[in-house]
Amino acid sequence: MKNKISHEELKNLYTKYSAEEYRQQLLQIVNGVRAVLRPLSILCHIKYRVKSFDEYSKKWNALGGTDQTPIGDMLGIRIICPFLEDLHVVERALEKELNISEVDHKGMERSFSEFGYESTHMLLDLNSETIEHPLPGVAPMCEIQLRTILQDAWAEVEHELIYKSDWSIPTDQIRRKLAALNANLSLSDVIFQELRDFQKDVQRKQEKRRQIQNTRSGMVQREELTRRLDTEQVEEDSKEDLEKLVLRALTAHSDESFSRAVRLYSRVLLMPQADPIRSIILNHRGMAYFAIGENNAARADFRAALAIDDRNHRAWYNLGLTHQALGDSNWALDAFGKSRKIDPEFFDAQLQYIRALLGQKDILAARACMAQLSAAHRAHPDMIAVQQELHRLIEPESTS
Repeated sequence: MKNKISHEELKNLYTKYSAEEYRQQLLQIVNGVRAVLRPLSILCHIKYRVKSFDEYSKKWNALGGTDQTPIGDMLGIRIICPFLEDLHVVERALEKELNISEVDHKGMERSFSEFGYESTHMLLDLNSETIEHPLPGVAPMCEIQLRTILQDAWAEVEHELIYKSDWSIPTDQIRRKLAALNANLSLSDVIFQELRDFQKDVQRKQEKRRQIQNTRSGMVQREELTRRLDTEQVEEDSKEDLEKLVLRALTAHSDESFSRAVRLYSRVLLMPQADPIRSIILNHRGMAYFAIGENNAARADFRAALAIDDRNHRAWYNLGLTHQALGDSNWALDAFGKSRKIDPEFFDAQLQYIRALLGQKDILAARACMAQLSAAHRAHPDMIAVQQELHRLIEPESTS
């Protein structure tokens, strides 16, 4: 735009024309999404919204108030599914049937057992469905988010508790409690998925038993059939024991009974489980070791977790904290750097990485990282304190 439009003109455009046009467009998109989901037989809940004028205006101004940095989430749809595996079924269906231009897995790997508490973001291209009165800076696209029920619950509460308030988390103890709660929800999603798989397995075995009884009646001795059924029951019981033990370990961790949590996690690790779950348990046991000052044991667990899943940004972050506690500043910097690279939205990794750079007096790198931060990250009280420390280090150089 040659002449920058005023706030009042923008609001008038939004209220008079754009809001209703966007709403009608969004309803058409939602109907199309429902048509794609209907054959999947997945119990999905759909939320949708058009950005309010205040939200749009705030983001547009934050991006510079021009058309050069388009807003891609003016229209938003959130699809909430019961289980982790459902997310990938829905994602594949949407990619196949709709004009999806971009998919971003925020903190989430494609294997349903590898959980991250953000969501999958997809951009639906709407170039062929433009509206008559578009707002400046709004790209012709709709953002679609995919989440499980627990992911959505965590995101909603976190948004209300932290991002929509001026309250900053005051103590390490409260930070640990939030981290433990996040871990509980994260592992709960994995366990829910395991329970669903277990349910399917039981149904399959029941069908197999019926087939044995119907087609081989009189051909299989009673003792042989009993032995088969007993073997299957032992396998089912071992899965149930694993789930109960994991929940006991998480409860102990949340209650800050860290030594007990370590013992329970160790028992879990002696039992057979899928690699992604083993990686999660190793990371949790490492956190418990770190809490009681067993830093070498914590470091070994974080490294073992990353050997299984090197995209686990929280394990890299935890490894960085452990290296820091052990006095390995270069290794700590490297681990924090890997964490922030995997998930740039993970504030704690950004904070610790810049602090580590300042600890090494690498002012240029710290300034460059600070410049790349989002406005929300720069406004965080902890980051403001780091900015002040950076300025204190810069001032002697500027006067020398």
